[in-house]
Amino acid sequence: MKTIFLIFTAFIIAGCSVFPKSITSDVNREVTLEQVQTNPANHTGQKVLWGGIVLTSENLEKYTQIEVLESELSFDERPYNGASRGRFLIQSPGYLDTNIFTKNKRVSVVGTIKGIETGKIGKMDYRYPVVEPLDIRVFEPTPDRGEYEYPYYPQMYGPYYPYSPFYPYGPYSPYGPYRNPYYPYPYPFP
Repeated sequence: MKTIFLIFTAFIIAGCSVFPKSITSDVNREVTLEQVQTNPANHTGQKVLWGGIVLTSENLEKYTQIEVLESELSFDERPYNGASRGRFLIQSPGYLDTNIFTKNKRVSVVGTIKGIETGKIGKMDYRYPVVEPLDIRVFEPTPDRGEYEYPYYPQMYGPYYPYSPFYPYGPYSPYGPYRNPYYPYPYPFP
């Protein structure tokens, strides 16, 4: 029984990643966005795994550029909706369809750091780390907890409410297996 559990656990853990192991085997997970912004020369050419929310995407003359608001990745390498540490650019040589990489979609990318590119956010200069992708995965936006609608079920439980999910075999039922044979039905209430 223990070996079956271990085999099952190994299959579950192996299936958690959205990228093939051959691509992520030499990824440096210690490199953060801030480290690349402060010292890009030390990190150029390193392979990273980052993710976040797509802000813009456009096809330029030689490459497709995607601006991403970076966020932390979950256990299965999908981006959280949480706090961001900054922005980065994905510059993919060739053509990528910008209808796939639309605003507010979540992306995870495995790629190499090309360096820093200075751009504008509003009127302020910003140093964008640039990633050349080896593999990109796109995820649909997930609704927040407040957007779920739960069905309303009235909480009418007891012997006199037929809307109980246990009716007519609830805990106060004279027909159920848990009835008390020593008290008459309906139970006398004080």
